[in-house]
Amino acid sequence: MVGTQQLSDVYWRMKIRHVNTHVIEECKTTDYSIFTQKNLELDEQRMEESYIHMCHSGMSVINARAVFSGASTNYVTCQEQYADITKKKERQYPFSLKYISGTTFMPETKVIRQKKDACMWLHAIDIVESRWD
Repeated sequence: MVGTQQLSDVYWRMKIRHVNTHVIEECKTTDYSIFTQKNLELDEQRMEESYIHMCHSGMSVINARAVFSGASTNYVTCQEQYADITKKKERQYPFSLKYISGTTFMPETKVIRQKKDACMWLHAIDIVESRWD
């Protein structure tokens, strides 16, 4: 997870903005739908920060987490792929997506109500947190 020290460091912010610029270009030329720190390298070292970039929306986030409430009563079966493995997972929605914007570096919340969005965000969060198996 990214802490306040990194978030207040102007050089770290420049690095993340540089990453954003490159993944936006990669989204145009690859078949990736999501980039996370797991498939990014900076200066030949794997990126360590909790980072997700959604190609379809152009949204980059740091420290993403899903917060479920009593209203999270719906379920969807998602077909997910990671590292040449495809599987079906049942996912709960709607939920609040809490994160730090990868462009403004401010905390934000977005309510995820659509099945497809729930699948993509929950899959990405599981990958970032090394929970996807």
